[in-house]
Amino acid sequence: MNDRSNRPVPRSDSLPGSRTLSRRRFMTLMGAGIMASPMGIAQAAALAGARVVHQETVSLHIDIDGQVTDPSLFSLDSPPRLVIDLHGTVASAALSPVEYESGPVARVRYGQQAGGVMRVVVDLRRSVSPSYRIVERGSGQRLLIDLGVRGDPALASASHRIVEGGPLRDAIVAIDAGHGGKDPGAIGQRQTREKDIVLAVARRLYKRLSATRGVTPVMTRDSDHYIALRERIEMARDKHADVFVSVHADAFKRLTAHGSSVYALSRDGASSEAAAWLAKSENESAALFGDVALDGLEPTLRQTLLDLAQNTTLEASMDVGNEVLAKLKQVGAVHKPQVEQANFAVLKSPDIPSILVETAFISNLQEEKKLNDPRFQHQLAEAIGDGVSRFLARRAPDGTLLAAERRRAADRG
Repeated sequence: MNDRSNRPVPRSDSLPGSRTLSRRRFMTLMGAGIMASPMGIAQAAALAGARVVHQETVSLHIDIDGQVTDPSLFSLDSPPRLVIDLHGTVASAALSPVEYESGPVARVRYGQQAGGVMRVVVDLRRSVSPSYRIVERGSGQRLLIDLGVRGDPALASASHRIVEGGPLRDAIVAIDAGHGGKDPGAIGQRQTREKDIVLAVARRLYKRLSATRGVTPVMTRDSDHYIALRERIEMARDKHADVFVSVHADAFKRLTAHGSSVYALSRDGASSEAAAWLAKSENESAALFGDVALDGLEPTLRQTLLDLAQNTTLEASMDVGNEVLAKLKQVGAVHKPQVEQANFAVLKSPDIPSILVETAFISNLQEEKKLNDPRFQHQLAEAIGDGVSRFLARRAPDGTLLAAERRRAADRG
C-alpha cells in the first residue's frame, strides 16, 4: 500500500474563488462533475464522496476513483472551515451537502471550480489542526485527513448524520419508445414497422425496471400515437427523470449491417443546442435550471454556465451508455464496440443523462426476424435494464433510496 506521510494543512485568511452563483439546482449540476478544463472529462479522477470517521481522532475520508495530483488543503477562520481542492477531479454523482448533528464537523459541501478543480468545504464547529495523507485503494485513492481532535466513540457509526431533504425517493427512468402514430419509423424487408417493435421492447423494459428496488420507470408513450421529439424531452423533465432511454431499431442502405448500438449526444450537437437553449425566454430558462436565473448575466457567462451543465450531462450519458452497451454485448453482436455520439434531437436535454439504443438493424432480414421474437425482445429489455440499474447503483442522485444505500455501504466499508 502506498502511504504518504501526514502533511500539515496551512491556514488562509480568505477563500480564493469563493464567490458562488448560488442557487441549488445549478450547484447540483456543478456537483455532478462539470469540467471546464481542456484536459477532457475522460481523464478526470472521480470524487465518490466524503465521510466523517470517529476513532481515536476524528478524520475525514475522501474516496477518489482514479489518481489525483497533490491536493490543496487550507484552513479558514470566522467561521472555521477546512477547504480541500482536488485538481483534475469531477464528482462521480450529484453530491449534495451533508450535515452532522454533533462533533467538530457541522457540514460537508461540494462545488466544481474553474480549471477542473473539485472543491470540498468542511464547515466546522471549532478550530482544528488537520494533517493529511493519501493511501491507495483498489483502482483509486483515499485522502485521509486527520482533524487533530479526539474522536467520540458514541459517534463511531454514521448514524449521527442528518438525512437531508426529507423522505427518500426512487430514481426515475424515462423510457421513450421511438416514433409512433403517423410516424412508423424504419420498415423492414418483411414490412415490420420500427414503431411496433420498439414499443414492445419499451414495455418489457418498463416491466424490468418496475421490479427494481429504488427505481420508478415512466414511459413517454404506451400506445401507438405520435409525439414530437421536443415533447418527449419535456415529458421526461416534467416527470423529473434522472435518466432518459430512447429505444429504436436501426436501418441502413447496406442490408448486411447488423448489431446493437448505443448513442449519446455529440459534442457538436451539444454546442448548437446550448445556443438554442440560451435563446429561450426567462420563464423557460427558469424551468430548465430550477431557481437559477440566467437572464441578466453577461452573455458569455450565460453560455459558459449552460455549457458546464451540459458537459456534466454528456459525461453521465456516456457512463450509462457504456453500462448498457456492455450488457448488450452479452445478448448478441454490437455494431460498434464503443458508445457512439450523434446529433439526435431526442438526446438534447441539458440536464438529464440521455442515451439512444438502436436494438438491431430492422433493415437486415435476419435481425428483423429476431426483433419480432418475444424472447429476443425480452433479452434486449433485460440488458438495457441491467445497464441502467448498474449506472444508478453508482450514480443515482442524492435524495434517492439508491444514493442512500450507496452511502451506507461506503460507511460500512
